[in-house]
Amino acid sequence: MDRLIADLQKTIQALETISTTKPALAEQSDELLDQLFQQKIDLVAASLNAEAPSYQQALQAISSAAGKVEKLAKNPTDAGETFKSVENAIAKLARLLDQLVHTQ
Repeated sequence: MDRLIADLQKTIQALETISTTKPALAEQSDELLDQLFQQKIDLVAASLNAEAPSYQQALQAISSAAGKVEKLAKNPTDAGETFKSVENAIAKLARLLDQLVHTQ
């Protein structure tokens, strides 16, 4: 779970940078940050199976999102595509957390 949390943190940090340095993207960045912060809190408290397909899908999605958001924070690129990647990661993390709730 360390990599999942690390990539989630990278995504959060890059979105914070975008929020403060790119005013046109601040509102959307802040909305995504709110969701990611809550998911991070939930993930830290959870006991997850790193071998589960939903975990692997969430890890892959957040890793992809982290890379795209870090790139956007450094160089202006297509913010729409980057934010879609983050939204996809949020959905996969939500699915992972939802499965955890329903198996306990």
